[in-house]
Amino acid sequence: MTNLENFLGRATPDLLEPQYVVTVVRHKGLIHWELSDQDNWILDWNKWQNEFKAAGHDVLEMAADGRSGIKVVNENTAEPFLNAPEVHKLDIAFLRKSLLDRFPNAESWWDVGYLFPVAFIDFDNKHVGAFYQSGPRLERYIPDGWTGEFVDFANAYPEEIFPTVEKFWIVDGKDLLAELNERGRAVEAARTKSGNQD
Repeated sequence: MTNLENFLGRATPDLLEPQYVVTVVRHKGLIHWELSDQDNWILDWNKWQNEFKAAGHDVLEMAADGRSGIKVVNENTAEPFLNAPEVHKLDIAFLRKSLLDRFPNAESWWDVGYLFPVAFIDFDNKHVGAFYQSGPRLERYIPDGWTGEFVDFANAYPEEIFPTVEKFWIVDGKDLLAELNERGRAVEAARTKSGNQD
């Protein structure tokens, strides 16, 4: 993404590229929306690299230059990481408007999936919840003393962890994510029915 930091506030989601993903961050009791390269959300690069080495792969030393020199992102390195130039803050209103602009024509979540978070990084509780369709296992490479899980955190996490007011897809009490999933099921059912009739 060219000069992302220069146009993010005016950007449309059409400018987002697949290697950049949206993530929810809980830090000091507040929810933040962030955008960065998916590999930046692997919190412990040392564990990631060591797993490749243990599998017998030749691995070059991973330079953390692209992450402000931080190889392990944890509760102690959260602030410098979140303020690094590679991590871009997103406004919840930007995400909500982007979804609302595309919602009428979206057949399913897949049409707007790039807007939705792939991980919930909870620095307060030292926990990673990940929910993604591809890429590295974000919930696996976590700092010592942390827990991780592959979970639909958008629906599974309680209100005190991920408040409804912080979910941009809840608009006037209506869950647009749930509706997108229903649309997707209807489209798939229609395709299946059509295929059975041929």
